[in-house]
Amino acid sequence: MISCFGYVLLSISIIGTSLAFSSSPMMTSSTTNTSPPASEYNLREYNPHNQNDRASLEEICANVYGGGDYLPQTAAKYVADPECSFLALTTKESTAAETTTTTTEDDTILAVANFKRLPAQNSAWIEAVRTHPDHRNKGLASRLLRSLVDMSKEEDKHKQPRDILTCTVESNVGMQRALQKVGFEQCNTISTLSFAKLRDIPGWKPDDQSTPQPLLDALDLHHLVSSTAKAISPSQWTNIFTDELLLSYLEQFKLDGGTSGYLPGLYEYIVPGVNRADLKQSMEHGLVFVLDVPYDKELSSCDSDVNTKTNVQAILAFTQDERISSLKSKWVCSIVAYSELAFEAALNHAHSSYVARLLRSFGSSTREDLAITTSDAELQTPPFCLVFDDAVPIGEEALANALPLVTDPCVVFKYRCD
Repeated sequence: MISCFGYVLLSISIIGTSLAFSSSPMMTSSTTNTSPPASEYNLREYNPHNQNDRASLEEICANVYGGGDYLPQTAAKYVADPECSFLALTTKESTAAETTTTTTEDDTILAVANFKRLPAQNSAWIEAVRTHPDHRNKGLASRLLRSLVDMSKEEDKHKQPRDILTCTVESNVGMQRALQKVGFEQCNTISTLSFAKLRDIPGWKPDDQSTPQPLLDALDLHHLVSSTAKAISPSQWTNIFTDELLLSYLEQFKLDGGTSGYLPGLYEYIVPGVNRADLKQSMEHGLVFVLDVPYDKELSSCDSDVNTKTNVQAILAFTQDERISSLKSKWVCSIVAYSELAFEAALNHAHSSYVARLLRSFGSSTREDLAITTSDAELQTPPFCLVFDDAVPIGEEALANALPLVTDPCVVFKYRCD
């Protein structure tokens, strides 16, 4: 389990902020000082059945996330996923036969990374990048990135992604340089709440027996939700039950308001597909919503929103992230919006009794399990971590600005393959 979704030695994904998140992200990088000859390294598949491979990965991850790195437990799932290539950079060339049970001392894993294909959005994501602490500053980051980019270009034509995405934290200048050296460009940021600050809220830590309050109640921020946002009723939100509809709205909001075109997650984009059972389950349970209502005269009188778009548009999604271990709840609330009003409306809906009932009954055989024992007035949304992209305005008096955001935000980089 992660105790700190955070400092992944050499990680493109994120390093340092905890999905256990008790510290702010601090990804260490491996900038190129001396680049060894390419013949000294080999890129091969990681073998979860190989004792030496498993031991090497444990050693590489020993001090990541404060010793609670999720990767040793997740590596086998990456290997089994047909949309992933979990690769190891080793010290010498080895054959498939050599890697079935044991490896020689010369076939030592120096670094690993997962290349995840996202065909639903014609993209790919690089994550779980780790390097052995004894092999930093040797240009391994650039070598690994370049190898993954080259690999994507050799895929079958129908599998080749249009974009390759990854992320790091804003302060990790070394990793950003490594990405830029290979041809990646910064394209977006993902705003995330600070796990350290969330853990300070009574009842939000796993070992705190206090009754947790919902996010806006605990932070006393309901007054920053405009009356107009509060006036948007739950009935104006529509459920999204299919991947196709979600992708359609993501693309529409990108065109209408300049959003990223992706559903933000914790240091990742949540893309529909066979490897996103969490998103599928949330859709089936009615926990993915869209708001697309006319910006009429009544809404234009809103005293907190200056947007002049024709529609108020937002996507609100709840998913569970099993990597989270430092908070009592594994819920992640993702918001796609490009106006203050839409963001306020989404966060207000997230705190509604309707959503609270769905969240509280998640996993139950029926959605009516709470109907008899609990009234709507008593229902409260459980704790969740909030994420949203940089299309959401963060003005001085905006609700987004008052939230306890991480001080070292996640920055997303893109490599255009075409």
